[in-house]
Amino acid sequence: MLSNNRKIAILFTSLLLNIISINCYAQTHVVSCPATFSDGNSIFRLINVSLYDGPVCMKATLVPEFKKDKQLWVLDTLMDPSLVCEYAGTRHYIVLDAKGATYCEKKGVPVQAECMQ
Repeated sequence: MLSNNRKIAILFTSLLLNIISINCYAQTHVVSCPATFSDGNSIFRLINVSLYDGPVCMKATLVPEFKKDKQLWVLDTLMDPSLVCEYAGTRHYIVLDAKGATYCEKKGVPVQAECMQ
C-alpha cells in the first residue's frame, strides 16, 4: 500500500513539474518599458503605457482588457504592435517594437509594462 502511495506521489510531482516547465517556456520576454528615462539633465519615472497596432503615427490605439490590478492586451500574430512608454514631467516618450508578442500588460504602482510571447 505504501509503495502505491509513493508511486502516485512521484507521478503527481512529475506531472506538476512538467506543467510548470511548459508554462515557463510559453512566456518569453519580448520587450518592456524602462522604469525611468533620462534626458541627460533629469530622471523621469514611467507613468503610463499605450499600445498601437503599427506605427504610432497611424494612431491605431489598441484598447486593453482590465483585470484586477492590471491592463492586458491580447495580440494577434498578424499585428505589428508598438509599445509606447510615457514618463512623468516630460513630453518625451519611448516607442518599442513589440513584434512577436502575444500579449502585453501594464501593472502596479510603480507602473511596469512588458510584452511577452
